[in-house]
Amino acid sequence: MKALSKIIKVDYLSRVEGEGGLVIEIKDDRTVRLRVNIFEAPRFFESFLRGRPYFDVMDFTARICGICPVAYQMSSVHAIEKIFNIEVEKPIKELRRLLYCGEWIESHALHIYLLNGPDFYNIESAWSSKEYLTIAKKGLYFKKLGNEILTILGGRSVHPISIRVGGFYKMPDKKSLSALLPELKKAYEGSLKEIKWVAGLQFNNNSWDTEYISLIHDDEYPMNYGNVASNKGLNMPMEKFIENVQEYQVNYSTALHSGLKRDSYVSPYVVGPLSRLNLNYEKLPAEIQNMIKEAGISLPITNTHMSIIARSVELAYAFYEAIRIINEYNEYDRSFIDSELKEGEAVWITEAPRGILIHRYELDNSGYVKNCTIIPPTSQNFAHIEADIYRFVQNNIDKPEDFIKKESEKIIRSYDPCISCSVHVVKTRNC
Repeated sequence: MKALSKIIKVDYLSRVEGEGGLVIEIKDDRTVRLRVNIFEAPRFFESFLRGRPYFDVMDFTARICGICPVAYQMSSVHAIEKIFNIEVEKPIKELRRLLYCGEWIESHALHIYLLNGPDFYNIESAWSSKEYLTIAKKGLYFKKLGNEILTILGGRSVHPISIRVGGFYKMPDKKSLSALLPELKKAYEGSLKEIKWVAGLQFNNNSWDTEYISLIHDDEYPMNYGNVASNKGLNMPMEKFIENVQEYQVNYSTALHSGLKRDSYVSPYVVGPLSRLNLNYEKLPAEIQNMIKEAGISLPITNTHMSIIARSVELAYAFYEAIRIINEYNEYDRSFIDSELKEGEAVWITEAPRGILIHRYELDNSGYVKNCTIIPPTSQNFAHIEADIYRFVQNNIDKPEDFIKKESEKIIRSYDPCISCSVHVVKTRNC
C-alpha cells in the first residue's frame, strides 16, 4: 500500500478571536510538520509602553483585548502597586474581584454559546439552526449581564476606565449594584442548570498527560492573588514562576510561544479554566460542587474538548461571586490610596478568562516605564495546542482530510485562543 503524503490547510480559523490558519504536512504516513499559522499584525504594546508614565499603563494595556481588558488592567495595576508598596484595602479588592467576575461572565458566555457550542451540534455558527438559536440566546443573556457589571464598575463594557493605581477613580453606589441582583440571581440559577447541559454533550476522546498550570489560593478560587501551581508539583511565587518560563519565536507566526524551562528542553503546558478547575475544585461553593457531581463530571478533566465544562462551572461561579460581593458591599468613602513614586521592578499574575496573564514592569524613579514584559495566556497555550493537534492527527492519519480539518479546528477552539492578545513579534527578512 502506497504511503500517504499530503498537505492539509485551513486558511482562516473560524469562531476564534483574531486571524490565524493551520497547516498540516503529512509524509510517508506520519505528520512531519504542523503549524498554527498566526498572521495577524503584531501590536507592539510592550514597545510603546516604554517611556510612558505609570498611570497610563492600565488604560493602554486594556486596549490589547476587547474581550478581556480587565485582565490586562488587573495584572498591570497589581504589578505597579507592588513596586509602590501599596496594599489596597478589602473593599477595593472585592470590587476588583467583582469587575473580574463581569469579565469572566461575558467571556465564558461568548465562548460556550457562540464560539465552541456549535461544534457539538455540527453547525457552522450559532445562527445556523433554529434549535441552536434558543441556546445561543441564553448565552447572549448571560453575556449582557456580565457587560452590565463592567459598565457600572468600569464606566463602560469595553476597555473600562475606572481602574487606577491604589484603587478606583470612582466607587460605585450600593443602589446601582443592588439593582443588578434580581437578574444576577436568575442567571445564577440558570447557569447552574446549564452545567448539566454542557456535561451531557458528546465529547471526542482527546485526553493525554498534560501539565495544567494556574494560580492557587488558600482562601478563594483564584483571580487576582495566589501562587502559581501545577498538577505536576509546581508551586511557587509569581516572581519565581516567570523565571521558569521561556518565550521563543517560531518563524511562521507573529505570536510568541512559551514553555517551562527544563534541563535541556522547553516543555508545553496548559493554562485556562480547565487548569483552574482541576487545581481549585475544593474552593468552589458546596452547591456548585454538588451540581458538578450531579452532572456526572469526574475530576480531574484531561480531555481538551471538555474545557467547555470548566467554563460552564466558572460561569456559574462568577454569578455566585458577583451576588456575594454585591450583597456584602457597603459604600466606601475612599476610592484609592495615594503613594509616593518608587523605582523598581515587579511581576504580577492574574487569571484572565483564558488563563494566567503575566505582567512584569520596571519603573524609573519618576514613575516612567523602562521595560515591560506581557505574556498572554494564548501565547502560553500555543505550543500545547500544536502538540495536541499533532497527537490527534498522528492517531487519525488514515481518516479523510475533511475530518482531520474539522476536528483540528475543534481542538483549537476548545482552548478559546485570543489571537489578538498573543501577537507580539514582527516577521523580518533579509533584503
